[in-house]
Amino acid sequence: MHLGLRPRVHFPASYKSFSLVRTHGRVYAAPPPLDAEQLHGDGVLFSHPAVISATTLEELQSQIDAIEVESLRPQLVEQTPQYDLVRHREAYYAIPRRVVPVDLDQAEERQRQGILRGESLEDLQASIRRQSTTDPVEFAGWLPIYVPSGNCGRHPQFAHTAEPPSGYHFTCSAPERYRPSWWWKKVAVPLLEGFTKAINALRPLLSLTVGGPKVGLRARLRTLGALTRLTWNMLRNGCRPWSILRFVQTRHLTSQMLLSQCRQLNFLTSMPYTFGQNPWIIEIEDPTTLFYPMIQNGHTSYLDIRSSPYLPILRTLLEAPQCKGIVTHMRSTAELLPTLFQSEIIRNKVFYAPLGVKVPTRWQRHEPDHDPDEIHLLFINSWCQEPSNFYLRGGLDVLEAFATLRERYPQLRLTIRSYLPALADEYHRILESGWVRVINRFMSSEEMADLHARSHIYLLPAARVHIVSLLQAMSFGLPVVASDGWGFDEYVEHERNALIVRGRYGKVTWADHEVGLLREDYQPMYTSDPDVVAGIVEAVSRLVEDRQLRARLGRTARQDVETKFNLKRWNAALKTAFDRALGKSDTPLSVGSIPVLAVSEPGVAVATPQR
Repeated sequence: MHLGLRPRVHFPASYKSFSLVRTHGRVYAAPPPLDAEQLHGDGVLFSHPAVISATTLEELQSQIDAIEVESLRPQLVEQTPQYDLVRHREAYYAIPRRVVPVDLDQAEERQRQGILRGESLEDLQASIRRQSTTDPVEFAGWLPIYVPSGNCGRHPQFAHTAEPPSGYHFTCSAPERYRPSWWWKKVAVPLLEGFTKAINALRPLLSLTVGGPKVGLRARLRTLGALTRLTWNMLRNGCRPWSILRFVQTRHLTSQMLLSQCRQLNFLTSMPYTFGQNPWIIEIEDPTTLFYPMIQNGHTSYLDIRSSPYLPILRTLLEAPQCKGIVTHMRSTAELLPTLFQSEIIRNKVFYAPLGVKVPTRWQRHEPDHDPDEIHLLFINSWCQEPSNFYLRGGLDVLEAFATLRERYPQLRLTIRSYLPALADEYHRILESGWVRVINRFMSSEEMADLHARSHIYLLPAARVHIVSLLQAMSFGLPVVASDGWGFDEYVEHERNALIVRGRYGKVTWADHEVGLLREDYQPMYTSDPDVVAGIVEAVSRLVEDRQLRARLGRTARQDVETKFNLKRWNAALKTAFDRALGKSDTPLSVGSIPVLAVSEPGVAVATPQR
């Protein structure tokens, strides 16, 4: 057999108008007008609902042959003077007539273009009517600075922005994603590599003048004016110049110029990335994120916050008239903030209400006539799937507890939805010995819902509360085995809607009410805790042996989400914060059948839970 030169076989770039790409052991196809390479570069190839995949090119081509391309395109249903109403993937969309073709499957693109969505044509038409009578609030989670900050602007905690409070609608002024041309990537970039250091040194100056994002002179001047005003106020309040400089640098000048184009009320997420060029409100879970990246979670147990140069800087930022409110779903945070900043002005800007999530129609009922042959435990890592967060969620304790439990209860199965970090051999042996399923791929919302509904017990022995994961598990009727870490006691109660395992509070996380700071030391989470392991074993054993206990805790948890931790109550508090920010109201008011927004302390607006 002669082996030698042979013609090169190119992988086809397209097939029947579908663009193709081969990666990660599979072949993917994107229908027109999407581009598979572009989706891959944007990081959404694996999650995009329009993309199909197969293990071989032939299998993929047979799938494409069976598809009617026109059925994938949005179908025009109706036209109005302002909108084209289309139907796409069992939903309806109102597209402004001025908008160029847009990917309707990308929520961020829909938000940026002002596209409305409804489950039915009637819902969509009602949204159009509301849009014309509601006030805009700019959801600033799209700012580029949020991407390296844990991408928290896209965190499920802020999914409530898809259903804004009465009287308001969220806007998104994110610019179109910059896609460099072939000439720039292949020619210009290599030529400029030798000048990288010089360009980086001059970048802030160039950004304010001719470089940076595509914004007008007015936006640049507004940014410069806000920066000057903020710096002057900080210096006047005794803040250190070098600390001010570092703080200003962390706000990201490009993001600030982009934000300067949005004149309406800004809604920020977790970190106050603003110079105060617009009125703004921020939603936070704990006080520490206000100081990010100068002070970070997990490193505050020994921190002398009173001597920190960033305390007066944040006080100045939050006391400024441009800051209209600090919204939190943690009562502990609402109580800590006034003590931390020692400021009546800040105290009067704090709003509190429990967070809410949607209640799924399908859930785990633990019915006696459906006693399972297998009982499934579910452990899920954080939304961003950072491998190190496996430790912070109590993953090591879960594995050690399961090693004991599976010997006691052969019907137990453990599902771990997480990318795994580097683990010691003993934990690999636990994984290898069986009945542990590790899912480390992207899962659609439908797959995640199915995973929850099929499970029986949810494990979250974390360092501190993880609010969205907790509420989602409760909404699916799962009894939660949680830790006593900071924040859990505001949403779950031992023996009522969950089982609490002791060993975190005061050791890993705790609220320092004298100083007003959330103390956190994550180091103990990187080794297993025998007390926590024993607590998990005891709690799970009770739930395995007592189906009625599982059912009672799960039903109570779901009922709590339906009655207390729902979007309706959360939006009532958010509406109060927005009303006060825009001068529509001076005091919290009751809203229809929603529990009265009371004031537990001066200036802290509270949606009082009903017990």
